[in-house]
Amino acid sequence: MPSYEAMFILRPDLEEEPIQELSNKLQDLLKQFGVQESELEEWGKRRLAYEIKKYGEGLYYLLKFEGSQELVPELEHFFKVNDEVIRFMIVRQEE
Repeated sequence: MPSYEAMFILRPDLEEEPIQELSNKLQDLLKQFGVQESELEEWGKRRLAYEIKKYGEGLYYLLKFEGSQELVPELEHFFKVNDEVIRFMIVRQEE
């Protein structure tokens, strides 16, 4: 299975509870598509290079996982419909 990395930025004004809910939904989505192992790294609050949706900072997260190609469009949809996510990018890792 191919390896992927997904970097996403959350709104900086979020409390712990909405972040945890988003993380749980994300883990559930990954399990639906058969992802056995995934790693979610919290990079913390960082300054953005330019304002996005009137935010100058964001909470950065990096998600590493191995999964099928069918998961990528679903993951993109997940990030687009969540208002907490202000920017995301998914890349496939070279073997």
